[in-house]
Amino acid sequence: MNRERDFNKELFYFLNKIKNNENFSLSRWGDGELSILENNLIDLRFIKNGEFRYDPNIKEYELVRNVLIESYKYKDDNYYIGIACKCCVGDDKYQYMKKLSEQKEVNLTWANIFVNSNYNNFIKEYISVFKEKEIIMVVNNRANVNILPFKIKKVYKVGIDAWYNDYYIVNEIKNYIKNNNIINHVFLFAAGPLANILTYELWKFNKKNIYIDIGSTLDVQMGLPATRGYLKGSNTLKKVCIW
Repeated sequence: MNRERDFNKELFYFLNKIKNNENFSLSRWGDGELSILENNLIDLRFIKNGEFRYDPNIKEYELVRNVLIESYKYKDDNYYIGIACKCCVGDDKYQYMKKLSEQKEVNLTWANIFVNSNYNNFIKEYISVFKEKEIIMVVNNRANVNILPFKIKKVYKVGIDAWYNDYYIVNEIKNYIKNNNIINHVFLFAAGPLANILTYELWKFNKKNIYIDIGSTLDVQMGLPATRGYLKGSNTLKKVCIW
């Protein structure tokens, strides 16, 4: 059954899952990740806090791109794909991303679910819940998780172009989960396309945890520069995205 498509209610839909220990995985996809899927050159390594590159002429990227494609089209009951909404990218691209994913409607959500007019509630409500959970994070190597308003059980640090350079941590985390019998933990990923791969690979590996691509939402709380408008108090904080 499809749920009501309301931007604010969708934020609480996933929040309640976390509160109730209902395990799921949420992968969010923007224009950058879409460029990789479409086999287009993109290089964001030297902007914002240092992001990622994809060059179709560099053969070594082929393996990780194939995994990324798999992760976009993988289907499971509690595996969710966040796509760009029509009010932000136009109806054509919105419909294209929906079709390309091959997902059921119930497994799709907003890529922007934690930002724009949902951001303040994300900070207030999600952080409150995170304080009660066992949290494992994958974050930028310049992030300071010690100043977050909740405790981190374990952190993995990654650098620029992490989906390629730091792909090895996928197996590291799998081994950690297996060797330590990690269940009922919340994994938070702020690692560009690597986050999309992690939400996919770890969900397949162990469905007894929650895996969330949080993007840049906690950058300021970790001492990183604010690189997005919503982090700088822009008018997008008032934007209510539509489905």
